[in-house]
Amino acid sequence: MKRVINLSLFVCAILFSTMVKASDILSVKIENSSTINVSLSNISKGQKLYLKDYSGTILFNVTLDAMPSYTKYFNMNTVEDGIYFVETETEFDIKVTPVLKNIKGVSLINNSAITVFKPKILVENTKVRVLFTRTEKSPLSVSIYDIDGFKVFNEKVDDDTLIFQRSYDFSEVPYGKYTIHFVLKDRTFIKEVSI
Repeated sequence: MKRVINLSLFVCAILFSTMVKASDILSVKIENSSTINVSLSNISKGQKLYLKDYSGTILFNVTLDAMPSYTKYFNMNTVEDGIYFVETETEFDIKVTPVLKNIKGVSLINNSAITVFKPKILVENTKVRVLFTRTEKSPLSVSIYDIDGFKVFNEKVDDDTLIFQRSYDFSEVPYGKYTIHFVLKDRTFIKEVSI
């Protein structure tokens, strides 16, 4: 019964914190044929804004303080034709908006903005509870490494479940720091835990 209550509290805390932080708003608009207007509101301390090219090279990067709003204009005249990504990253998620630049100018790719949620972890003595919400049905790989980089666990998840929940028992391994690597398509999230 205690386990059910703890798991319920964990899920409620994550859902509440996600709802509270969901109020941050990202707006990406095309100003003219070469300029992108990015507006953020309800910004939390440490929130990041990126402009990346298709290969993942960061062209612009800023870490923000808590503030009511922030606006940034990107002049795309100086970059080559291709697909670019405006990303904003918080403690809970990453919002990605693709932008196409070609000979006609810049444009948003319709219905292609996505939100990638970050995994949540709760450590209780020698148990590590993981909750990871996937926004699409794509394979997930979870690997756990010790402080020396030795892989102590690996799991591939190919099922259609969008909410990944696991409880890992660390009672059979030495106390110390471990890193949990979550690989979802082209993104890797690394969380450190101490047991």
